[in-house]
Amino acid sequence: MEIDIKEFELLCDKGSGTYNEDIVGLCKKGAWVLDGATGLNNKNLISKESDAKWYVSWWNKYLKENIGKDNSLKEIVLEGLEKIKKEYLLKLNGLKVENLDLPSASAVIIKFYEDKLEYLLLGDCTLFLNKLNENTIIKDERVCKFDEKVFSKMENLNKRGNLTILEKNNILLPLIIENRLKKNNDKGYWILEFNKEAVEKSIHGYMDVDDEVKIMMSSDGFSCAWDRYNIFKDSEMIKIGQHNGIEYIKNKIRKLEKEDNNGMIFPRFKESDDSSCVYLHIRKK
Repeated sequence: MEIDIKEFELLCDKGSGTYNEDIVGLCKKGAWVLDGATGLNNKNLISKESDAKWYVSWWNKYLKENIGKDNSLKEIVLEGLEKIKKEYLLKLNGLKVENLDLPSASAVIIKFYEDKLEYLLLGDCTLFLNKLNENTIIKDERVCKFDEKVFSKMENLNKRGNLTILEKNNILLPLIIENRLKKNNDKGYWILEFNKEAVEKSIHGYMDVDDEVKIMMSSDGFSCAWDRYNIFKDSEMIKIGQHNGIEYIKNKIRKLEKEDNNGMIFPRFKESDDSSCVYLHIRKK
């Protein structure tokens, strides 16, 4: 017996930034969505393009090569941390790095076994699981709570006049930095970086696959369709993904962001974030 992928759809759409710092992956043994974050000092220390893009690309290759191992996801990711840290330090070649300059990523990873799936989440990615027509939504809301403090201040700035999103970001940069420095500690949030404790503190679990399960895993640039923009209800996402496709959801997001390009209705860090999703319909063979 093994798990068979009956249907799948992948989406990884670049937002308004220069580079797409999201990446998605799928193989017979699992799937993942990684949402990279470059350091706030806007320095790329090891890549001509983007350190965050390098970071998620490294993990994408590593997961493709290693997710099929007998180890648990936690063990696989911890082993990867050792390797990526060594490679990162080699590329730095002795250069000193501030905490704010380290690349990191939100992540949702699932692994298939014969009769169950395993999941691991860090940061603000979302995992939907639909089994026997019952939805389970798994997400760490801590990052969102810190973001909401910034968005609340942005709403106040909107009352002053028609500032661009970049201008609002610059005004609120001290608060944005303060929030970023809360990464990977108990009073803040846990994210994929070079920190082993973060992996131990990740949202991690298993689900039995007795028959069929529908899955949607996404970055926050996609989950905003229901948890920020209220275009759809979370209870209908799996059905829409299955019948209309995830590209349809992304197009609705982009339309709203274009119409609200200065973030007057929906405060945010950029006009449009990278938007990524993996939709899967799996069953036990």
